Amino acid sequence: MNFLNIFFVLISLLLLLPGLKLAKRNEFSEHPFSLNITKGVAGYFAFCVLIHQIVNVFRLLPAYEGELIILEHIGVLLVGFFFLFSGYGLIVSYEEKENYLKTFLFRRVCTVLLPFFLCNYAYMTASLLLGNRFSMKELLLAFFGVILLNDHMWFAVEIMLLYLAFYIIFRFVGRENLKYAAMGTVVLAAITISFLLGHDYNETGIQVNWFHGEWWYNTTFLFFLGMLLAKHRERVLPFAQRCYKRLLAGSAVAFVLLWNATEYMLLHYGYWTETEFSKGYADKLMTLAVQLPMVIAFETLLLLILMKVHIHNRILKFLGKISLELILLENVFILYFAEWILRDLRIFVLFVLTATLIFATIINKIKLFVLEKKE
Repeated sequence: MNFLNIFFVLISLLLLLPGLKLAKRNEFSEHPFSLNITKGVAGYFAFCVLIHQIVNVFRLLPAYEGELIILEHIGVLLVGFFFLFSGYGLIVSYEEKENYLKTFLFRRVCTVLLPFFLCNYAYMTASLLLGNRFSMKELLLAFFGVILLNDHMWFAVEIMLLYLAFYIIFRFVGRENLKYAAMGTVVLAAITISFLLGHDYNETGIQVNWFHGEWWYNTTFLFFLGMLLAKHRERVLPFAQRCYKRLLAGSAVAFVLLWNATEYMLLHYGYWTETEFSKGYADKLMTLAVQLPMVIAFETLLLLILMKVHIHNRILKFLGKISLELILLENVFILYFAEWILRDLRIFVLFVLTATLIFATIINKIKLFVLEKKE
């Protein structure tokens, strides 16, 4: 499976090198966190999430020798970025776009809602075609998104709920400080609820219920941090420029130390120590207390890099537009082409990537068509 190492490196170079520019010494990128830049990074990270899921399938094979082993554990870092800049983008748009909240519900929520349901139905169809059987109740609940047959779609549910909370709070709460306090409370409440619920699997092992599992809460706080970063960006950026070298070195060291500490915690404690008598809350809390700072350190390091490195090109721009669709669709084709894993791994990777890109583009086009028709 060495081809996967080579493939990932080559594709990464193809995606990142064109249009890459480095700021001169003692200078910084003019708009390091602009929508074009962050969307491009999101596009690359969506590709990494897809490879991450493929690697997680490969590691179950007897012939797996640890190729791209680092990608087995980076999902939390990538999702942290999506949450961070989802929150950041909301505040920037809220402050800079006139009457932003008037069209927010339709444009923001439907931007997530349409791909969610289309990708959900694609997964349901693939599951049924492959012979999986569900009760009528399960199918009805899955059809309306109340349960998730494809647990990779959790992000769309949570981000949609956070968007709704943002709209209600910033539309009806008066004072600015109260808006942020209320939003922070909502985020902490979502984290706490999911933390207390733990994992929940049905008899077939398919995770179906909302907010069950550590992936629902171990990066959610980044959404609120993104909002705060946007709110204080006029002060944060000058400070980061003045203290750039120290912040860069400090965040790099902190990330490496916290990465190793997180690996230790996941191995010896982790989120999966539940029994019928205990939810393992102590283990979960200790793991989260290390993993969340690790994610924050990584995002800080990435932000500092973006202040010096301009990453933007047409391919990244395209992937950025369909990044949500890529994330929601990835498990559909991993499931559909699963039989090729043992027959030809190269064909499996090619089929999954090609089909995901094609259908993500189609669903994105449908979404844009609906949004334009309603304007």
